[in-house]
Amino acid sequence: MLKFISSSLILLFSLNVMAQITEDNVDLVAIFIDGNREKLLGNWDEAIAKFEEILAKDRNNAAVAYELARVYEAVKDLENAEKFAEKAVEWDGANEWYRIYLAAVFQKNNKDSQAAIQYSELVNLQPNNEEFYIKWAYYLVRNSQPEEAIKVYDNLEKRTGIHEEVIRHKHTLYLGMGNHKQAAYELERLIGKFPDKTSYRHLLATFYEQIDEKDKAKEVYHQILKQDPNDARAQIAIAEEAKGNDVIGFLNSLKPIFEDPKTDIDTKIKEIIPYVNELAASGDRNLGITLLALTSLLETVHTNDAKSHSVLADVLYYTGQQDRALEQYKKTLKLDDTKWPVWEQLLYIYAEKKDYDNLIATSENALDVFPNHATAYYLNGAGYNGKKEYRDALNSLQQGLIMSSRNARLRYDILIEMGKSYYFLKQYPKSDNAFEEALKINDKDPAILKDYSYYLARRGANLNKAQNLAARLNNVAPNHPISEDALGFVFYKMKNYTGAKEWLDKAIQHGGSENPIILEHYGDVLFQLGNTTDAIQYWQQALDKGGDSEFLEKKVKEGKMVEQ
Repeated sequence: MLKFISSSLILLFSLNVMAQITEDNVDLVAIFIDGNREKLLGNWDEAIAKFEEILAKDRNNAAVAYELARVYEAVKDLENAEKFAEKAVEWDGANEWYRIYLAAVFQKNNKDSQAAIQYSELVNLQPNNEEFYIKWAYYLVRNSQPEEAIKVYDNLEKRTGIHEEVIRHKHTLYLGMGNHKQAAYELERLIGKFPDKTSYRHLLATFYEQIDEKDKAKEVYHQILKQDPNDARAQIAIAEEAKGNDVIGFLNSLKPIFEDPKTDIDTKIKEIIPYVNELAASGDRNLGITLLALTSLLETVHTNDAKSHSVLADVLYYTGQQDRALEQYKKTLKLDDTKWPVWEQLLYIYAEKKDYDNLIATSENALDVFPNHATAYYLNGAGYNGKKEYRDALNSLQQGLIMSSRNARLRYDILIEMGKSYYFLKQYPKSDNAFEEALKINDKDPAILKDYSYYLARRGANLNKAQNLAARLNNVAPNHPISEDALGFVFYKMKNYTGAKEWLDKAIQHGGSENPIILEHYGDVLFQLGNTTDAIQYWQQALDKGGDSEFLEKKVKEGKMVEQ
């Protein structure tokens, strides 16, 4: 703002210079104009030389000192900027712009007390200028003088009366000083001045809640309801205060408020978000049912607001209704596609469902809106990996890796996917390197231990390392069928079929009988141990449960192991 004003007043300052220059020195006007031209062109040294030439002949020219200060500020010489700004004020203290500029330079030089002095002088010059009082108080606060700042606000109020902005500033200062009584009093003064504005009573109630004076907050909310019985925020506050441990009862009491289209959606969502987060953490069925009723109401009443579909989608997702959640997330994006978390949630659902076509298409749509989101590149790459289009996967994953330098968790996920891509492209050193980089980020996460051991074992490379990784996996995730299958698979590749069967028996006992990969591995081991009949039965079970490995169907048809 100051630079704009200063630039627009160049002509005025030029006239000021001419008024200060005697007839014997009229050539200085031309020098001043030249100096301003050089300044506008960014020729700082030439501008300084021109202005200093004038001051050498006309030592008390405030306008030239001011222009010289601005040039020194432009070249980041704040010491000289302050020096010449002070001279401008010394030579023409009645000019408000010189003092405003000097205060700004003092602030840059961390001299807030001196900046405050300039505004105290400006208030003396123009006692009816409210902005000068506000800035004076601002610099006093910066200089850790809140009590003095309050005095300035008090003086301003004597001239202008009660003003919301001033009251809010004073309230904040008293709050910072720990003077809760006076902080409350300031808001009460505002209410006294504007008794019909419930928004000010809400400020007071919220303040009492912040300082844990719930009885006083409740009293204020009751005052609000006397003024406006339909005030949703007050109704919610009273209901919440009375809820005790009955969360379900409290949420059910909100239904009339959620049914009211006149109550804004943000008030409603703000109230239930903590409970949606609780649902995400706990999976509580009763809480989910209750929230589903409220968010369904929200979606019905505010059907054209993207937020209503988004929060309903969240509740559907956390209650295990993925397909319905998907539809609501898609409705959200049709109404407003500018919220990345909605895109992200949608993408992760497609990834969980292994719906790779939609994962790829939706992630590419997301990148049109958010071209710099590394997560979109990661999920796009994961989609292409799922489609076995590994080169396309790497293109996205490499871009995501570049953009995720500050997000260790995302880099970790990307590196694992890259390890898979390189493996299937038979670029084994790059695959191993990607997995090793992921291990550096987190060497205790089951995901990396499982995948790295599996891909090493699958190609029969460094089986001792694969065994070590699978053993570590069973330490961090014991008695889990995936962990036990990993070690069993390594033993199988090491031709230790007895050891493999021992671990795969455990995997079957711990729930692996529904996993087609584990069933196929068990069949492979049984075949190698000479039990062909049972081997074929397990291969068939694997096929029936959705197994889609490259050779599974052929094993079932031919009743034997095939070349892999």
